[in-house]
Amino acid sequence: MRYLIAVLTAIAMVVQPWAAVPGEGGPEVEWVEEHAIPFDTQVAGSGFDDLAPLKEIIGDARIVGLGEVTHGTREHFQMKHRLVEFLATEMGFTIFSIEASTPEAYKINDYVLGGEGDPKALVAGMYFWTWTTEEVLAMVEWMREFNASGGGPVQFTGFDMQTPDVAAGIVVDFLARVDAGQADVVRARYDAVMSVRQAGGGFGVATMSFPVEAARGKHLEYTGYIKTENVEGGWAGLWWRADVEGGKPAFDNMAGRGATGTTDWNRFTIELDIPENTTNINFGVILPGSGKAWFDKLAVELDGEVYDAAGQFDFGFEAEAIEGYYVSNDGTYRASLDTGERYSGKQSLCLEKIEDENPGNPAADEAAATAGELLAALVRSRDEYTKIATGEEIEWAIHNARIVEQCMLSRADRTYMSRDRFMAENVEWIAGQNPGAKIVLWAHNGHVARFHSKMGWHLNETFGEGYLPVGFTAAQGRYQAMGEGGLGNHDLAPPPAESVESVLAATGEPRLILDLRGDGAEWLAEPVKMRSIGAMAMEPEQQFYFITIPDAFDVLVYFENTTAAIPIGGRD
Repeated sequence: MRYLIAVLTAIAMVVQPWAAVPGEGGPEVEWVEEHAIPFDTQVAGSGFDDLAPLKEIIGDARIVGLGEVTHGTREHFQMKHRLVEFLATEMGFTIFSIEASTPEAYKINDYVLGGEGDPKALVAGMYFWTWTTEEVLAMVEWMREFNASGGGPVQFTGFDMQTPDVAAGIVVDFLARVDAGQADVVRARYDAVMSVRQAGGGFGVATMSFPVEAARGKHLEYTGYIKTENVEGGWAGLWWRADVEGGKPAFDNMAGRGATGTTDWNRFTIELDIPENTTNINFGVILPGSGKAWFDKLAVELDGEVYDAAGQFDFGFEAEAIEGYYVSNDGTYRASLDTGERYSGKQSLCLEKIEDENPGNPAADEAAATAGELLAALVRSRDEYTKIATGEEIEWAIHNARIVEQCMLSRADRTYMSRDRFMAENVEWIAGQNPGAKIVLWAHNGHVARFHSKMGWHLNETFGEGYLPVGFTAAQGRYQAMGEGGLGNHDLAPPPAESVESVLAATGEPRLILDLRGDGAEWLAEPVKMRSIGAMAMEPEQQFYFITIPDAFDVLVYFENTTAAIPIGGRD
């Protein structure tokens, strides 16, 4: 679930007047109908006639990021297989990379290139149930057939860094061959490093996205009422961030002056000058540290004029459920609507730290430092090792040492934001090892999107127009995810009227591809609701979030109906 956090930072509680419902037309529906590319099937091996327009859409992109609306949607997995087939066969893409631990994914490369190993065991070796599916296995087996036929090569790689064991073993095995005296020392130090678990989350937060055009160049006064109970090791406060391209954001989170301890309702204020060149604004309320805090009656003034939030933001937290903005409910902090405490109206928003026995994780910091030292030592010895090993072998050992360090830095990172940066760095490493090669990525929508600080944002910063993110969504159906009873199948909630899915459903097309860069797409320039579900099952009211879709994706793939991904071996 944590990989969804930055996805949700683009949330805005804005009800759009253009919204369509299934079966009804309108200018937005007409625009989609004019620009959509319907396609016949998601099943690979069906030819490419219906996908031919994608050649122009993809153009000269070097990296294509294929998303997914859930981690368990069969049709999305099948369509990504078909798109990999298309990109490899028709457009010269030679590298596939998946959101899975790097060395474990690379083991599959030995199979797709040379037929070594059992594909079912290799897919299962990527650990996560999200990939242990018939759909992923079918794509791996197709890659092997494609390469064996002489159509390739297309390589299978991975860019994640959440498990360090195999990577550490690769480093130790390498040292046993080139520097035997250091192998046992490094093995012992890695054993200590890998015993460290993930750090807990660093803060509770509620996040919304503010219309940029309304605030550019103006003086902001953002106010709200806060009540606290036993807030220690941090504070309860308001926060506001206005991002500018290539510069320092206008930012305030009330650090050092927020509410602490146990206090009654008090009014707090943030004042900022919003830069003229602001590109994105996020804001909300925050609770670093322990205890409980209640928030109510938020308000915004711009150049002294009260901003009319009616129909846009639930500043009083009076809705029946928490929806339309991201709040922490990740096992470290809890968010809820509390009718027992309120400054005005019937309820307030409560953020609460869930007590745990190990709120800090200094061991993770130490483990990350150790992993960094081992990586640096390996890099320093690169020239010496060239006498024994090839350059490719050395770079692979160094990269695996880097994977261990990234994993431990991520475990020490209580904001959970470093993982996407590291995944982007690993994609860049793959690109650097294969100059000129074109790469197709497989990950969740939240990772491939150009949301600030997500993998897609970092890749866009590096590759510019050479990076093309493709989002996936669906109107109805089922998906596989973890729920209260374990892994199972769950329902997609019907799309609300203010969602992009409602507009796409109104076209009546069962499947379509939409280039979001086309002229006349102004209706997508403001935040609209779009579905986003990760590995955990979500309640209907939690499945949709406001995002500015063209900021996140260049292309959208839509299915009217989906089914759940099938575990390898089928369902019981």
